[in-house]
This record gives sequence, C-alpha cells and structure tokens, in this order.
Amino acid sequence: MSEMPAPRVRPLQLAFVSPSWPVGAAPNGIVTYVSAAVEGLRALGHRPCILTNVAPGCSPDADVYPLNPAKRSLRSKLLDGFTFRINPLAALRSRDSANIVRAGRRVIAERGVELLEMEETFGLAQLVKRSLPIPIVVQIHGPFFVNGACAGLLEKPGTQQRLKNEGIAISQADGITAPSQDILDRTRAYYQLPLAGAIVAPPPAPAVAHHQRWRLTDCDRNATLFVGRFDRHKGGDIVIDAFRRLAPRFPHLRLWCVGDDRGFVDDGGKEWTLREYIAAKAPEVAERIDVFGRIPTSDLERLRSRAYCTMIASRYENFPSVVLEALAFGCPTVATRTGGIPEIVEDGVNGLLCLPGDSEVLSAALGRLLSDSSLAARLGERAREDVARRYDPIRHAQRKAEFYLEVIERHSARRRPKA
Repeated sequence: MSEMPAPRVRPLQLAFVSPSWPVGAAPNGIVTYVSAAVEGLRALGHRPCILTNVAPGCSPDADVYPLNPAKRSLRSKLLDGFTFRINPLAALRSRDSANIVRAGRRVIAERGVELLEMEETFGLAQLVKRSLPIPIVVQIHGPFFVNGACAGLLEKPGTQQRLKNEGIAISQADGITAPSQDILDRTRAYYQLPLAGAIVAPPPAPAVAHHQRWRLTDCDRNATLFVGRFDRHKGGDIVIDAFRRLAPRFPHLRLWCVGDDRGFVDDGGKEWTLREYIAAKAPEVAERIDVFGRIPTSDLERLRSRAYCTMIASRYENFPSVVLEALAFGCPTVATRTGGIPEIVEDGVNGLLCLPGDSEVLSAALGRLLSDSSLAARLGERAREDVARRYDPIRHAQRKAEFYLEVIERHSARRRPKA
C-alpha cells in the first residue's frame, strides 16, 4: 500500500448505513465496502460510525448503532403485521426508514454527525432525508433497474413502485457516489438525471498479508473456485455448465463452490437448487464438485490461496468486491466482461475476461489458464500489484472525505439565512 497522504480535510463526523454487521456475518458487498471505508477514514483522523442491523450474538462496539430495536411494543408489532399484509413494500420502507431516522437522530445528538451515507435500495433515502437535518449521500450500489433485470424480477408486484422510489431518492440526494463509471452512466441514462457533481469512487481493496497471497508453488493445480450466490444474477448455472465442458480435458479437476444457494430460475421459469442443477445438468461430474455453502471469511481466504484460479460468471456487476478480493490475493482470475468489471480487470494483463452468459467462452478461458501456469502466475502477480496501487484504502478515504466536506458545505450554505 502507498504512504498515507497528508490530510487535507478537517476531521469529520460521519455515519454509514449498513444492512448488517459485523463484516463476515453475511455475504454482502455493501457491508464489505462500509467496513473498508470506515477503516480508511479512521486512519485519516475522521470519526465514522455505523448504523446497522447487528447479527444475533454480536456485541457492537462504541461506533456501531443498532437499527433493530431491542424491544418493541405489542401495539407496534400488531400495526406492523397489519400494514405488511396491506402493502408490504410501503410497510418495509416505513419501518426501515424510521429505524434509520431514529438511529440518525441519536448519532447527531451524541456525536455531532454531519453527514449520513446510505445505499439507494427501496428509495429509503428519500424518507430519511425528510426527517434528518444533515445532508444525505447516496452510494449507488445496485439499483433495481439493473440487478432486478439480471435476476429476472422486474415483473414482480411492486417493482415499478420500487424503481420509482429509488429514482426519487437518487434525484433528491445531497450527493451521489458510485463505485464504477458504468453504474453511474446507467443510472443517469435510466432516470434521465444529470447527477451533476456525482463522483466515481471505487471501493478500497482489502489488505492481504504476505503469507496469505496466492502462489503457484502452494496452490492445488486441480482446484477452481467460484465465490457467489447460486442464482441467475451471479451466473452459478454458467459456472456448472463451464465446468462440465472443461472436465473431460482435465480429469482430476475439481470445482469448489462457495456461497448461499438462492435458487436459479431458468429461461422457462423453472427454479433449481444448486444440487438439483448439478444432478440434472452435470451428473457425470457431480462427484468432482464440492459445495461449501456459506463459510467464515477465514476459511474463504484459505480457499483463495489454495485454488489454482477463481472465476466470476455474473450476468452483471457494478463493481464486485468478489473480483477485487480475488485480485488482491493475487489469484489468477477469469471474469465476465460486464458492468464495472472491465474497470478492474484488463484482459490478458491482470486477468482474463469473457462474455457473460456463455459457458463455452468461460470454459475456454479457464482452459487457457489451466494449460499455462506461467500465464496464471503472471496475471496473479500483476493483479496484486494493480490492486495495491489503484485501490489503496487511504487514498479512497481521502477522496471520499474531500467529497463529503464539499457536500456538507453546500448543504450548510443552502440552509444559511440570506442577508
């Protein structure tokens, strides 16, 4: 990592909304982003805190403020039950935004928080902004017009209202940040919004100790790794199909699958679990596929170092942490050329890219890596160097802090009485 730059921004009191906590309690890119962002900001002398749903059994530290109330009245429970039956989407927005507002008021009173950053999901920021006196920054993580389309969910009841709510929240935010140029451009085009002043700030990469890094001499040359949910969005079906194509050429090759099984819905509308899909679509190689499910972060880190190569088969990704993590470990990586991935991976330089949704081209790219260990080692080493240089957490924190201060000052100027 690079040397720490000289601070150019006064210490800021900031709050971030995270869907869960601590990092590792749930596989979620937003949690990973918030954790890395908070760490970098702290290193620069800022005071960030996290408003979040704390995982059961976890004791939050002084900078973590639970969103889920410890106790709820009987009246509140009954009212929630009624409203969720009448209009589930509206009830969800009302409940979740109220929890964020409650925690937001607390951190403003106790810590003097000056700005809150949250994702665009369900348009909650629209409701939060109405009730808090501080500026709200929306970090565009995965608008439903993109991710819902990838998952085949745009026809679900309530979808059009959700799309509208997210657009309103984005349009009314005091500041907009995006992890990739691709998702910012798509959001501008879809909602026909200029989003003047929005910035692209790729998330920071994780720090990887020297002994954890991938090495050709230490890995299992017969192991390939897929990290991601088994669903349409992450392309779990493409991974299985690609492995089936590749397996005859490499008779000792194994596939390690890590992640939740959310179920894959095919083009005909049939839903498959991972094991059902393997049994039906790749029975001849079923014994060579190891399904780990969700595992602790420490176990995943060991698998990253052990596997010969990592694959990402998503049909779309704005800026996936799973790609950044693989490259940070120096893992030889094959990923799909979609969304923000080409902003991280340069084909043939620090990884290999292939078309999304095509198991034949994915298997060909994997076969190229498996057949050329010198190529794998070169790509892995360059990936690690690029990530350390381009996604340094301190430089990311400096850029975001400068942006936050600009937003705070604009917000203050608007609220200042005119002479």
